[in-house]
Amino acid sequence: MLSEFGVTFQTSTRSRELPTEGGPLRHVYRKVGQNAFRGVVAMSLRHRAQSICALMFLSGCLFGQTVSSGLQGTVLDPANAAVPNAPVTLIEMETGITRATLTDSSGLFRFLDLAPGTYSVSVKAQGFKGYTQNTIVLAANETRDAGRLVLSIGATSDTVTVTAEAATIQLASSEKSTAIDGNQLSNVTLRGRDIFGYLKLVPGVIDNSFGTTNAGNRDVTSPNAIRGITINGNTSALNFSVDGITDMDTGSNSTLHYEPNADAVQEMKVLTSNYQAEFGRNSGGTITVVTKNGTQRFHGSAVWNHRNEGFNANLWQNNRNGRNPVTGIPNSYISPYRFNVETYTIGGPIYIPHHFNSAKNKIFFFWSQEYTGQFVTGGTQTKYTPTALERQGNFSQSFQNNGTLTAITDPTTGTPFPGNIVPANRITPLGQAMLNFFPLPNFAGTGSQANIVKLHRGRQRDASPAQ
Repeated sequence: MLSEFGVTFQTSTRSRELPTEGGPLRHVYRKVGQNAFRGVVAMSLRHRAQSICALMFLSGCLFGQTVSSGLQGTVLDPANAAVPNAPVTLIEMETGITRATLTDSSGLFRFLDLAPGTYSVSVKAQGFKGYTQNTIVLAANETRDAGRLVLSIGATSDTVTVTAEAATIQLASSEKSTAIDGNQLSNVTLRGRDIFGYLKLVPGVIDNSFGTTNAGNRDVTSPNAIRGITINGNTSALNFSVDGITDMDTGSNSTLHYEPNADAVQEMKVLTSNYQAEFGRNSGGTITVVTKNGTQRFHGSAVWNHRNEGFNANLWQNNRNGRNPVTGIPNSYISPYRFNVETYTIGGPIYIPHHFNSAKNKIFFFWSQEYTGQFVTGGTQTKYTPTALERQGNFSQSFQNNGTLTAITDPTTGTPFPGNIVPANRITPLGQAMLNFFPLPNFAGTGSQANIVKLHRGRQRDASPAQ
């Protein structure tokens, strides 16, 4: 690098013969080397500055897509006096990510920008036994108060561990909300695996989708899934966000861009009233979803959900219509109702043993996708396709609805072809091959040019976006 920059800067270097040891030529080379070194340093600093700016920009984008929570608490001694400058360690139990802080003069500690999950808090202060509280569940967008952590007099090597967390009351916020974790969504059979179908179990929420044109009967996920939801009587001013990003279609404000599949949801939270100003986009209620992330252990799942009309009870009307007395076949049938939903998930750490992230506590991945196959009511279509003669250029038997012959003219002369037949040398093989993509006629229409009937059996398969 020095030699390259030496050549670059040599043209702008002025040499002067000074009485230095080694002669004037060595002085020229020394000065060229110094300028080259300055050029390398300047170039390196510029590259670093550009890299820092790019990282700051990307970090700003990432922070904008984060659903963060907070955890706080107070460390006290047996006399309920504050313990200042006590080291507090926070560990995310599934990923092993560790954070540390010190208590202030009032014994208060606070951790901000935490991801939803299950945490462990440990305190070790001089002259007191260690204190560890496990299984602190932190929901999305929640400021959790761990309460008073009272230390016992003793050696630091001794530890008091709280293994079961008592039910706590939300004291850090006045919001009215209900949190639904991923296990609840997985343990309840949701029709169509639509996560909005669970919301009818939340106090203050009514689902009016059934029997309407909003989200249908929630047989499948739909952009209209939120339209049937009413929160505290409000049907319109609702908001839905995924991982901190609003997922509402701003054109209609009543449809969704996409809906995560149930197996990819870590937590779903319904904010009904008195929530923080950061959720101020809509006043009628906010539904937030946090998707799963990888952990220190590899885990995955595979689910197949099948629905068929054969599993359903018969309708009263069908039973009333009875069966054919001769054949015994029912006079009425249940309408086809067939769905196949396949879902898979996989997640875990990204690491290379003994080389990269060996502790499995830095980088993780999670991938999920869902496929939905459904039977859609079919129908018939009557169309016109080229006949076998027309594919050969013979239009002598091509008549219109009024019985007149359809004249085929030569585009070069404007006059009809003799016998209404296109010469074989005027037909391109490529065009003739394209005509063969159309099916041949399967009936002769009367009073109409239609000559083919196509039956659509009604089959559809959709895939949700990978997550």
